[in-house]
Amino acid sequence: MSIGYREIAAQLRAAIESGQYPPGSQLPTEHHLAAQYGVSRETVRRALATLKAAGLLTSATKQGTTVARPPVRLELAHYAGSADPARPGRELGPWETACAEQGVAGRAEVVDVAVVPAPPAVAARFGAAAGTGLVRRTRRMYAGDDLAQLQSSYVLEEIAAGTPLAGEGKLVGGLYAAMAAIGVDLADATEEVAARLPTAAEQDALGLPDAAWVLETWRATRDRDGRVVEVLHSVSDARRVARVYGALPIG
Repeated sequence: MSIGYREIAAQLRAAIESGQYPPGSQLPTEHHLAAQYGVSRETVRRALATLKAAGLLTSATKQGTTVARPPVRLELAHYAGSADPARPGRELGPWETACAEQGVAGRAEVVDVAVVPAPPAVAARFGAAAGTGLVRRTRRMYAGDDLAQLQSSYVLEEIAAGTPLAGEGKLVGGLYAAMAAIGVDLADATEEVAARLPTAAEQDALGLPDAAWVLETWRATRDRDGRVVEVLHSVSDARRVARVYGALPIG
């Protein structure tokens, strides 16, 4: 009985998860796999496409198809720690810190910094009127060569005006570190995370295959007076980013 592409995908997945093909290694070529399983190359391509959609493989080359690295585990603690000016590695932002801890070359790229009126969804999280003046910092987060996350941070214009938060350059140590440096006394944050299908623009920017999902995160950060001082909106490739919440109270 001929083996189908789902069975091939299952066997290759088991080989990847067992460590036979570790992250960064290459699977055999389509030609080799077709001969190994006694199927057409089209059947092999369907199996590989299934594993790519699951985030286990990256793009094919003449030498084969590369096994993807595990998703970057991004903890809220990476953000909380970034406000400490004495921490080791303080020149790195939270994303870069998370990547470095996992042996990945991470980088944050500033795309745009602008003063904008608060969109309704952002204004609601600030508890402010729509149209309130905000500084929006738009960034792209890379894990190796892969674009893993799109980010927009919104800060009240009255806080950011005349500070590095409103400047075009990269914020050394991240946004929380920059806020702490100008005297904002950060207290806590609330995150909302949901999975959804990407918009066409997000799919194109993140290089997502059809049927891939994204993680959408909204975070509101408050100061010691309970005022929301920053709202973050991020859209992550769900295959590339895992959000981790540790030491949660249960009683």
